Amino acid sequence: MIEQAVAARAGGLVQTLLESVRIPSVSLTGQGIAEQVAFLRARLERWGFAVEVHETASQPIVYAEIGPREAPFTWLTYGHYDVYPADAMAEGWRTDPFEPVVDGDRIWGRGTGDNKGQHLALLGAIALWRELRGELPVRVKVILEGDEETGSGPLPGFVEANRDRLAADLVCYSDGPMFPNDQPVLLMGVRGILGLEFVATGAKRNLHSGNFGGVAPNPTLDLVHLLAEMVDRQGRLVVPGAGYADVTVTPAEAAAVAALPVDRAGVEASLGVAPAVPDSEFHERLMLRPSFNVSGLAAGYAGAGQKSVIYREALAKADIRLVGGQDPAQVLAAVRAFAAARGYPGIEIRPLKATPASRTPLEHPLVPRVKAAVARGFGREPLVVPSLGGTTPDWVFTRLLGLPSIVVPLAPYDENNHAPNESTKVSLYLAGVRTGLALLESLAAR
Repeated sequence: MIEQAVAARAGGLVQTLLESVRIPSVSLTGQGIAEQVAFLRARLERWGFAVEVHETASQPIVYAEIGPREAPFTWLTYGHYDVYPADAMAEGWRTDPFEPVVDGDRIWGRGTGDNKGQHLALLGAIALWRELRGELPVRVKVILEGDEETGSGPLPGFVEANRDRLAADLVCYSDGPMFPNDQPVLLMGVRGILGLEFVATGAKRNLHSGNFGGVAPNPTLDLVHLLAEMVDRQGRLVVPGAGYADVTVTPAEAAAVAALPVDRAGVEASLGVAPAVPDSEFHERLMLRPSFNVSGLAAGYAGAGQKSVIYREALAKADIRLVGGQDPAQVLAAVRAFAAARGYPGIEIRPLKATPASRTPLEHPLVPRVKAAVARGFGREPLVVPSLGGTTPDWVFTRLLGLPSIVVPLAPYDENNHAPNESTKVSLYLAGVRTGLALLESLAAR
């Protein structure tokens, strides 16, 4: 019945996603945020939800509830309606990022995969259940935030202020990419993130490299040296108190990642370059170990010809993906201590954003319920995976509310979120709707 119902309404379900993608809800600039909130409120109310819009110091949080208050089970789900900025001219988009294009099984456009196509699939499933069967068998609570792409700043405060209202038995939502070849997965956690800015300063003005080269401080070289010293040649973070040596991997986690397949050819086809690690380390590195990334450098002159100048300042943007129990504040302190101990007094290290890692035990008793629903929705068995390589604000559910949280991605491995030509697949979006319907059945049976 689920398969036929979703197939019969596929056109309308896809149309809902296209309408949402056409609204450029960019949290970094505020563009389209009010329109997206109005769209969600109207659509949720049409589907029977009780909806509230909570203003914050940044973008509003849309909160909704539906289903019997006396239901024996409560499902809390989450999504974010904001999207990463997109500049079609500068970034090489093949289509207008905010005019979605359906091309065969692909839907191209900003937010199709991250995260509009993911939360709308589950919300569409809830609406479809009510259309086909009437009252829901469980209570459903929904949080849709507008600041995920800028660090989810208001979300912890909202969760803290609404602890009692957010009481639930399970958090289950969709975010992140699936495995290659559209392999469904259950993600039992996420890595955290610490965003950093390194500012190296030297003399009070730019200097002639002939007059002062070799005797004056060189902020650019200092910065490059520090960044290089933070990782070894294999890319492993070596900062005491923040690196590989400070993270414990449990036997269950090690066994889980060792059992995961690595589609090396698929990864290489997606990247256009071979992975930098052997297959035996691929999933452990991505899920259970911290990583250090330099995302931007600004130093000196890079135009035509040459300028023989020692520039007074150099800047780098970087991020550390956090795992296990790593605390962002402690990791920041460790990085600062490392820079001081290595002799870099001219480099200031500033935090830009911080989200802790999150984890739900692999053996949680609700895993089989969710796994069965995903298998039914996709028509193939999902893998149970310890962690997403990326970051969501999952910690507010596991750490602040103390709830089990399972993430079920619905976007393709090559969704290109945060990059040009982001996309999702119609087939995966509809599989997400089927999964949501099957999950309602599975949770009700409990």
